[in-house]
Amino acid sequence: MVDKINRQFLRFKDRRVLITLKDNNEHEGRIISIDNYLNTVLETENGIQFIKGTKIAFISLLG
Repeated sequence: MVDKINRQFLRFKDRRVLITLKDNNEHEGRIISIDNYLNTVLETENGIQFIKGTKIAFISLLG
């Protein structure tokens, strides 16, 4: 059985975001994929990045 992704998380998909990590590092880009654990695949200027959900402090939508 496939778990449904939380609708609140899906609103970030294909949007430009700023992700701030718990160690205060920041990553800016477009979310390609996100799951219920906030594991995120981000497209940035430097390529594709995988960010583990447990490291994320918060995600901000960019205009």
